[in-house]
Amino acid sequence: MFLINRKSIVINSISLLFFVCLLPQLIADPTVMITEYHLDPQTLLPGDQAELTITLTNTEPTSTKTNTDYQNGLPIDQTVDTIAATLNNVWISADGDGSYSIRSSENYEDIGALSPGSSITISFPITAHENISSGLYNPLINVDVDYHQDVQFPIPVRISSFSATLLPKDVPKKISSSGSTSITLTAVNNREAPVEDVTVTADINQSISVSPSSMYIGTLESESSQDISCSLHPSSLGEQEISFTISYRNGENTHTKTIDIPIEVIETHDVSPVLYNMPDAIPQDSSERVTLEIYNAKSDTITGVTVIPVTDFATSPSEYFIGSMDSDDVFSASFDVMSKDLEPGNYTLGFKVAFKQGNNYFESPTLSEQVAVSSNHMNSTGLNLGFILGIIGLIVIIGIILFFILWKRRIIS
Repeated sequence: MFLINRKSIVINSISLLFFVCLLPQLIADPTVMITEYHLDPQTLLPGDQAELTITLTNTEPTSTKTNTDYQNGLPIDQTVDTIAATLNNVWISADGDGSYSIRSSENYEDIGALSPGSSITISFPITAHENISSGLYNPLINVDVDYHQDVQFPIPVRISSFSATLLPKDVPKKISSSGSTSITLTAVNNREAPVEDVTVTADINQSISVSPSSMYIGTLESESSQDISCSLHPSSLGEQEISFTISYRNGENTHTKTIDIPIEVIETHDVSPVLYNMPDAIPQDSSERVTLEIYNAKSDTITGVTVIPVTDFATSPSEYFIGSMDSDDVFSASFDVMSKDLEPGNYTLGFKVAFKQGNNYFESPTLSEQVAVSSNHMNSTGLNLGFILGIIGLIVIIGIILFFILWKRRIIS
Protein backbone atom coordinates (compact mmCIF):
# COMPACT_ATOMS: atom_id res chain seq x y z
CA MET A 1 0.00 0.00 0.00
CA PHE A 2 2.73 2.38 0.90
CA LEU A 3 4.61 1.36 -2.22
CA ILE A 4 1.66 2.10 -4.49
CA ASN A 5 1.24 5.59 -2.98
CA ARG A 6 4.90 6.19 -3.37
CA LYS A 7 4.70 5.41 -7.08
CA SER A 8 1.71 7.69 -7.46
CA ILE A 9 3.57 10.55 -5.79
CA VAL A 10 6.58 10.13 -8.10
CA ILE A 11 4.39 10.06 -11.24
CA ASN A 12 2.47 13.15 -10.15
CA SER A 13 5.72 15.01 -9.38
CA ILE A 14 7.09 14.22 -12.85
CA SER A 15 3.84 15.40 -14.44
CA LEU A 16 3.91 18.64 -12.47
CA LEU A 17 7.53 19.29 -13.48
CA PHE A 18 6.69 18.66 -17.14
CA PHE A 19 3.72 21.05 -16.91
CA VAL A 20 5.88 23.77 -15.33
CA CYS A 21 8.42 23.42 -18.15
CA LEU A 22 5.68 23.85 -20.71
CA LEU A 23 4.05 26.78 -18.87
CA PRO A 24 5.74 29.62 -20.90
CA GLN A 25 4.55 27.99 -24.11
CA LEU A 26 1.05 27.51 -22.79
CA ILE A 27 0.59 31.11 -21.67
CA ALA A 28 2.54 32.74 -24.59
CA ASP A 29 0.44 35.60 -26.01
CA PRO A 30 1.33 37.48 -29.26
CA THR A 31 2.03 41.18 -28.76
CA VAL A 32 1.28 43.53 -31.68
CA MET A 33 3.04 46.89 -31.61
CA ILE A 34 3.46 49.91 -33.92
CA THR A 35 7.22 49.79 -34.38
CA GLU A 36 7.52 52.61 -36.96
CA TYR A 37 5.48 55.42 -38.44
CA HIS A 38 6.11 58.23 -40.94
CA LEU A 39 4.03 61.30 -41.77
CA ASP A 40 4.51 63.10 -45.09
CA PRO A 41 4.49 66.08 -44.94
CA GLN A 42 5.56 66.35 -41.32
CA THR A 43 3.80 69.66 -40.65
CA LEU A 44 0.42 70.50 -42.16
CA LEU A 45 -1.30 73.69 -43.12
CA PRO A 46 -5.05 73.93 -42.52
CA GLY A 47 -6.77 72.05 -45.34
CA ASP A 48 -3.72 69.90 -46.13
CA GLN A 49 -3.73 66.17 -46.79
CA ALA A 50 -0.93 63.88 -45.67
CA GLU A 51 0.04 60.23 -45.87
CA LEU A 52 0.58 58.37 -42.61
CA THR A 53 2.51 55.12 -43.00
CA ILE A 54 2.65 52.71 -40.02
CA THR A 55 4.42 49.39 -39.48
CA LEU A 56 2.67 46.77 -37.33
CA THR A 57 4.93 44.05 -35.88
CA ASN A 58 4.15 40.88 -33.96
CA THR A 59 6.88 41.09 -31.33
CA GLU A 60 6.22 37.63 -29.87
CA PRO A 61 9.58 35.75 -29.92
CA THR A 62 8.00 32.24 -29.85
CA SER A 63 6.79 31.01 -33.18
CA THR A 64 4.75 28.01 -31.91
CA LYS A 65 2.95 26.76 -28.82
CA THR A 66 2.21 23.24 -27.74
CA ASN A 67 -1.22 22.22 -26.46
CA THR A 68 -1.27 19.07 -24.27
CA ASP A 69 -4.31 17.06 -23.23
CA TYR A 70 -4.11 15.23 -19.87
CA GLN A 71 -5.92 12.25 -18.42
CA ASN A 72 -5.43 11.24 -14.82
CA GLY A 73 -2.60 13.75 -14.58
CA LEU A 74 -0.76 12.21 -17.50
CA PRO A 75 -0.28 13.82 -20.96
CA ILE A 76 -2.12 11.76 -23.56
CA ASP A 77 -2.19 14.11 -26.61
CA GLN A 78 -0.19 17.11 -27.88
CA THR A 79 -0.84 19.63 -30.73
CA VAL A 80 1.58 22.31 -31.98
CA ASP A 81 0.05 25.58 -33.21
CA THR A 82 1.71 28.64 -34.79
CA ILE A 83 1.40 31.73 -32.58
CA ALA A 84 -0.07 34.36 -34.92
CA ALA A 85 -1.95 37.57 -34.26
CA THR A 86 -5.12 37.95 -36.32
CA LEU A 87 -5.68 41.58 -37.29
CA ASN A 88 -9.39 42.20 -37.58
CA ASN A 89 -9.46 45.95 -38.08
CA VAL A 90 -7.12 48.96 -38.16
CA TRP A 91 -8.49 52.52 -38.17
CA ILE A 92 -7.76 56.06 -36.95
CA SER A 93 -9.84 58.03 -34.45
CA ALA A 94 -10.03 61.75 -35.20
CA ASP A 95 -8.53 64.42 -32.95
CA GLY A 96 -9.51 68.07 -33.00
CA ASP A 97 -10.60 71.14 -31.11
CA GLY A 98 -14.25 70.17 -31.01
CA SER A 99 -15.36 71.81 -34.25
CA TYR A 100 -12.57 70.95 -36.66
CA SER A 101 -10.30 67.93 -36.58
CA ILE A 102 -7.69 65.72 -38.20
CA ARG A 103 -9.33 62.59 -39.51
CA SER A 104 -8.96 59.65 -41.86
CA SER A 105 -11.76 57.83 -43.64
CA GLU A 106 -9.65 54.76 -44.43
CA ASN A 107 -10.43 51.52 -42.56
CA TYR A 108 -8.49 48.25 -43.03
CA GLU A 109 -10.60 45.18 -42.18
CA ASP A 110 -9.68 41.48 -42.04
CA ILE A 111 -6.01 42.02 -42.71
CA GLY A 112 -5.18 38.46 -41.64
CA ALA A 113 -2.70 36.70 -39.38
CA LEU A 114 0.64 38.19 -38.42
CA SER A 115 3.18 35.54 -37.41
CA PRO A 116 5.78 36.18 -34.68
CA GLY A 117 8.60 38.48 -35.77
CA SER A 118 6.84 39.55 -38.97
CA SER A 119 5.59 43.01 -39.90
CA ILE A 120 3.10 44.67 -42.20
CA THR A 121 3.08 48.27 -43.46
CA ILE A 122 -0.14 50.12 -44.22
CA SER A 123 -0.87 53.73 -45.16
CA PHE A 124 -3.64 56.12 -44.23
CA PRO A 125 -4.58 59.37 -45.96
CA ILE A 126 -5.34 61.93 -43.28
CA THR A 127 -6.91 65.36 -43.72
CA ALA A 128 -6.73 68.52 -41.62
CA HIS A 129 -9.87 70.64 -41.75
CA GLU A 130 -9.36 73.92 -43.61
CA ASN A 131 -10.48 75.90 -40.54
CA ILE A 132 -8.53 73.93 -37.93
CA SER A 133 -6.46 75.94 -35.45
CA SER A 134 -2.70 75.74 -35.27
CA GLY A 135 -1.35 73.35 -32.64
CA LEU A 136 -0.34 69.76 -31.90
CA TYR A 137 -2.94 67.04 -32.38
CA ASN A 138 -2.87 63.31 -31.63
CA PRO A 139 -5.14 61.18 -33.82
CA LEU A 140 -5.34 57.66 -32.38
CA ILE A 141 -4.44 54.48 -34.28
CA ASN A 142 -6.64 51.56 -33.25
CA VAL A 143 -5.71 47.92 -33.92
CA ASP A 144 -8.30 45.22 -33.20
CA VAL A 145 -6.44 41.91 -32.61
CA ASP A 146 -8.55 38.75 -32.44
CA TYR A 147 -8.39 36.96 -29.04
CA HIS A 148 -5.48 39.14 -27.93
CA GLN A 149 -4.79 42.57 -26.53
CA ASP A 150 -5.89 45.43 -28.79
CA VAL A 151 -3.54 48.31 -29.63
CA GLN A 152 -4.08 52.07 -29.35
CA PHE A 153 -1.27 54.40 -30.38
CA PRO A 154 -1.41 58.25 -30.66
CA ILE A 155 0.38 59.89 -33.62
CA PRO A 156 1.53 63.52 -33.07
CA VAL A 157 0.53 65.81 -35.98
CA ARG A 158 1.46 69.49 -35.97
CA ILE A 159 -0.72 72.11 -37.66
CA SER A 160 0.98 75.41 -38.51
CA SER A 161 -0.51 78.44 -40.28
CA PHE A 162 2.92 79.85 -41.15
CA SER A 163 3.37 79.97 -44.91
CA ALA A 164 5.83 80.98 -47.60
CA THR A 165 5.47 84.57 -48.77
CA LEU A 166 6.98 87.34 -50.89
CA LEU A 167 8.52 90.57 -49.64
CA PRO A 168 9.53 93.61 -51.76
CA LYS A 169 13.24 94.20 -51.25
CA ASP A 170 14.40 96.69 -53.88
CA VAL A 171 11.28 98.14 -55.51
CA PRO A 172 11.13 101.90 -56.25
CA LYS A 173 7.89 103.77 -55.71
CA LYS A 174 8.29 105.49 -59.09
CA ILE A 175 9.69 104.11 -62.33
CA SER A 176 10.45 105.64 -65.71
CA SER A 177 8.16 105.11 -68.68
CA SER A 178 11.18 104.63 -70.96
CA GLY A 179 13.18 101.43 -70.87
CA SER A 180 12.91 98.91 -68.07
CA THR A 181 13.47 99.06 -64.33
CA SER A 182 14.98 96.17 -62.35
CA ILE A 183 13.40 95.19 -59.03
CA THR A 184 14.23 92.57 -56.40
CA LEU A 185 11.79 90.46 -54.37
CA THR A 186 12.54 88.06 -51.52
CA ALA A 187 10.84 84.67 -51.22
CA VAL A 188 10.64 83.67 -47.53
CA ASN A 189 9.75 80.27 -46.02
CA ASN A 190 8.46 80.88 -42.49
CA ARG A 191 7.51 77.23 -41.96
CA GLU A 192 9.17 74.62 -39.76
CA ALA A 193 9.73 72.34 -42.74
CA PRO A 194 11.02 72.78 -46.31
CA VAL A 195 8.62 73.63 -49.14
CA GLU A 196 9.13 72.42 -52.68
CA ASP A 197 8.52 73.62 -56.25
CA VAL A 198 8.60 77.26 -55.16
CA THR A 199 7.68 79.44 -58.15
CA VAL A 200 7.05 83.19 -58.41
CA THR A 201 4.83 84.38 -61.26
CA ALA A 202 3.69 87.83 -62.34
CA ASP A 203 0.16 88.70 -63.37
CA ILE A 204 0.26 89.05 -67.16
CA ASN A 205 -3.05 90.96 -67.29
CA GLN A 206 -1.58 94.28 -66.21
CA SER A 207 -0.25 97.38 -67.94
CA ILE A 208 3.25 96.79 -66.58
CA SER A 209 4.80 93.71 -68.14
CA VAL A 210 7.37 91.71 -66.18
CA SER A 211 10.38 89.90 -67.59
CA PRO A 212 10.76 87.07 -66.84
CA SER A 213 7.11 86.51 -65.96
CA SER A 214 7.85 83.26 -64.11
CA MET A 215 10.81 82.52 -61.82
CA TYR A 216 11.46 79.01 -60.46
CA ILE A 217 13.26 78.68 -57.12
CA GLY A 218 12.76 74.99 -56.29
CA THR A 219 13.18 73.86 -52.69
CA LEU A 220 13.22 76.50 -49.98
CA GLU A 221 14.50 75.21 -46.66
CA SER A 222 12.83 75.93 -43.33
CA GLU A 223 13.12 79.56 -42.17
CA SER A 224 15.23 80.52 -45.19
CA SER A 225 14.88 83.07 -47.99
CA GLN A 226 16.05 83.70 -51.54
CA ASP A 227 16.17 86.86 -53.66
CA ILE A 228 14.82 86.98 -57.20
CA SER A 229 15.11 89.82 -59.74
CA CYS A 230 13.02 90.83 -62.72
CA SER A 231 12.46 93.85 -64.98
CA LEU A 232 9.38 96.04 -65.27
CA HIS A 233 8.27 97.39 -68.65
CA PRO A 234 5.48 99.97 -68.33
CA SER A 235 3.15 100.76 -71.21
CA SER A 236 1.24 103.70 -69.72
CA LEU A 237 1.70 106.52 -67.23
CA GLY A 238 0.10 106.93 -63.82
CA GLU A 239 -0.39 105.06 -60.55
CA GLN A 240 -0.63 101.31 -61.06
CA GLU A 241 -0.23 97.98 -59.27
CA ILE A 242 1.82 94.93 -60.10
CA SER A 243 0.82 91.53 -58.71
CA PHE A 244 3.13 88.62 -57.91
CA THR A 245 2.08 85.15 -56.76
CA ILE A 246 4.27 82.66 -54.94
CA SER A 247 3.22 79.02 -55.24
CA TYR A 248 4.77 76.11 -53.38
CA ARG A 249 4.14 72.51 -52.46
CA ASN A 250 3.83 71.09 -48.93
CA GLY A 251 3.85 67.36 -49.57
CA GLU A 252 1.28 66.97 -52.36
CA ASN A 253 -0.60 70.10 -51.28
CA THR A 254 -0.18 73.24 -53.42
CA HIS A 255 -0.52 76.66 -51.79
CA THR A 256 -0.37 80.18 -53.22
CA LYS A 257 -0.06 83.69 -51.87
CA THR A 258 -0.37 86.94 -53.86
CA ILE A 259 1.03 90.38 -53.08
CA ASP A 260 0.18 93.67 -54.79
CA ILE A 261 2.82 96.40 -55.09
CA PRO A 262 1.79 99.99 -55.91
CA ILE A 263 4.02 101.76 -58.46
CA GLU A 264 3.75 105.12 -60.20
CA VAL A 265 4.98 105.35 -63.79
CA ILE A 266 6.33 108.79 -64.69
CA GLU A 267 7.89 110.26 -67.81
CA THR A 268 11.55 110.93 -67.13
CA HIS A 269 14.56 111.43 -69.37
CA ASP A 270 16.83 108.89 -67.74
CA VAL A 271 18.31 108.10 -71.16
CA SER A 272 18.28 111.24 -73.29
CA PRO A 273 20.31 113.62 -75.48
CA VAL A 274 21.33 117.12 -74.32
CA LEU A 275 21.55 119.66 -77.19
CA TYR A 276 24.41 122.17 -77.50
CA ASN A 277 25.15 125.08 -79.95
CA MET A 278 21.88 124.68 -81.83
CA PRO A 279 21.71 127.32 -84.63
CA ASP A 280 18.71 129.62 -84.87
CA ALA A 281 18.90 129.63 -88.68
CA ILE A 282 20.72 127.87 -91.49
CA PRO A 283 21.00 129.51 -94.94
CA GLN A 284 19.77 127.55 -97.92
CA ASP A 285 22.28 125.09 -99.30
CA SER A 286 24.46 125.53 -96.21
CA SER A 287 25.33 123.43 -93.16
CA GLU A 288 25.91 123.88 -89.46
CA ARG A 289 27.52 121.55 -86.91
CA VAL A 290 25.39 120.48 -83.97
CA THR A 291 26.90 118.91 -80.84
CA LEU A 292 24.97 116.94 -78.20
CA GLU A 293 25.65 114.70 -75.20
CA ILE A 294 23.88 111.48 -74.29
CA TYR A 295 23.63 110.29 -70.70
CA ASN A 296 22.44 107.11 -68.98
CA ALA A 297 20.82 107.90 -65.65
CA LYS A 298 19.49 104.35 -65.22
CA SER A 299 20.88 102.01 -62.60
CA ASP A 300 21.59 99.38 -65.26
CA THR A 301 23.90 99.10 -68.25
CA ILE A 302 22.29 99.69 -71.64
CA THR A 303 23.63 98.42 -74.95
CA GLY A 304 23.25 99.17 -78.63
CA VAL A 305 22.95 102.90 -77.89
CA THR A 306 22.28 104.85 -81.10
CA VAL A 307 21.50 108.57 -81.59
CA ILE A 308 18.90 109.06 -84.32
CA PRO A 309 18.07 112.48 -85.89
CA VAL A 310 14.35 113.22 -86.27
CA THR A 311 14.14 116.06 -88.82
CA ASP A 312 13.67 117.12 -92.43
CA PHE A 313 17.24 118.37 -92.50
CA ALA A 314 19.87 116.14 -94.03
CA THR A 315 22.44 115.02 -91.46
CA SER A 316 25.86 113.52 -91.59
CA PRO A 317 26.16 110.91 -90.22
CA SER A 318 22.58 109.69 -90.59
CA GLU A 319 22.88 107.96 -87.17
CA TYR A 320 25.53 108.02 -84.46
CA PHE A 321 26.34 104.65 -82.84
CA ILE A 322 27.73 104.70 -79.29
CA GLY A 323 27.37 101.06 -78.18
CA SER A 324 27.35 100.15 -74.48
CA MET A 325 26.80 102.68 -71.69
CA ASP A 326 27.17 101.91 -68.01
CA SER A 327 25.08 103.62 -65.38
CA ASP A 328 25.85 107.39 -65.16
CA ASP A 329 27.93 107.32 -68.37
CA VAL A 330 27.96 110.39 -70.68
CA PHE A 331 29.02 110.37 -74.36
CA SER A 332 29.26 113.15 -76.98
CA ALA A 333 28.02 113.07 -80.55
CA SER A 334 28.21 115.57 -83.44
CA PHE A 335 26.17 116.00 -86.63
CA ASP A 336 26.53 118.21 -89.69
CA VAL A 337 23.03 119.56 -90.38
CA MET A 338 22.44 120.57 -94.02
CA SER A 339 19.58 122.62 -95.44
CA LYS A 340 19.86 121.47 -99.05
CA ASP A 341 16.58 121.08 -100.96
CA LEU A 342 14.65 122.87 -98.18
CA GLU A 343 12.57 125.95 -98.84
CA PRO A 344 12.88 128.95 -96.51
CA GLY A 345 10.85 128.51 -93.34
CA ASN A 346 10.87 126.95 -89.87
CA TYR A 347 11.76 123.28 -89.40
CA THR A 348 12.04 120.94 -86.43
CA LEU A 349 15.47 119.57 -85.62
CA GLY A 350 15.24 116.75 -83.05
CA PHE A 351 17.18 113.74 -81.74
CA LYS A 352 16.21 110.53 -79.92
CA VAL A 353 18.20 107.70 -78.38
CA ALA A 354 17.49 104.05 -79.20
CA PHE A 355 18.93 101.43 -76.85
CA LYS A 356 18.64 97.84 -75.68
CA GLN A 357 18.07 96.86 -72.05
CA GLY A 358 18.03 93.15 -71.36
CA ASN A 359 16.36 91.54 -74.35
CA ASN A 360 14.12 94.51 -75.13
CA TYR A 361 14.58 97.58 -77.32
CA PHE A 362 13.49 101.07 -76.25
CA GLU A 363 13.55 104.65 -77.51
CA SER A 364 13.80 107.86 -75.52
CA PRO A 365 11.40 110.75 -76.13
CA THR A 366 12.51 113.03 -78.98
CA LEU A 367 14.20 116.25 -77.88
CA SER A 368 13.81 118.98 -80.54
CA GLU A 369 14.01 122.71 -81.33
CA GLN A 370 12.83 124.97 -84.17
CA VAL A 371 15.49 126.01 -86.72
CA ALA A 372 14.81 128.42 -89.60
CA VAL A 373 16.05 128.06 -93.16
CA SER A 374 16.90 131.52 -94.56
CA SER A 375 16.67 132.48 -98.24
CA ASN A 376 19.78 132.94 -100.42
CA HIS A 377 18.08 135.90 -102.19
CA MET A 378 17.89 137.76 -98.92
CA ASN A 379 21.55 137.11 -98.35
CA SER A 380 22.59 138.31 -101.83
CA THR A 381 20.40 141.43 -101.52
CA GLY A 382 22.01 142.27 -98.23
CA LEU A 383 25.44 141.72 -99.78
CA ASN A 384 24.68 143.97 -102.76
CA LEU A 385 23.26 146.72 -100.55
CA GLY A 386 26.34 146.67 -98.39
CA PHE A 387 28.59 146.84 -101.43
CA ILE A 388 26.67 149.83 -102.82
CA LEU A 389 26.80 151.64 -99.50
CA GLY A 390 30.52 151.01 -99.35
CA ILE A 391 31.07 152.47 -102.81
CA ILE A 392 28.99 155.50 -101.99
CA GLY A 393 30.93 156.02 -98.78
CA LEU A 394 34.23 155.74 -100.65
CA ILE A 395 33.08 158.30 -103.24
CA VAL A 396 32.05 160.71 -100.49
CA ILE A 397 35.46 160.39 -98.81
CA ILE A 398 37.30 161.00 -102.10
CA GLY A 399 35.10 164.03 -102.80
CA ILE A 400 35.87 165.50 -99.36
CA ILE A 401 39.61 165.01 -99.91
CA LEU A 402 39.52 166.66 -103.35
CA PHE A 403 37.50 169.55 -101.91
CA PHE A 404 40.14 170.26 -99.21
CA ILE A 405 43.00 170.03 -101.72
CA LEU A 406 41.36 172.56 -104.09
CA TRP A 407 40.40 174.81 -101.18
CA LYS A 408 43.97 174.82 -99.85
CA ARG A 409 45.47 175.64 -103.28
CA ARG A 410 43.08 178.56 -103.65
CA ILE A 411 44.18 180.05 -100.32
CA ILE A 412 47.86 179.71 -101.22
CA SER A 413 47.25 181.44 -104.61
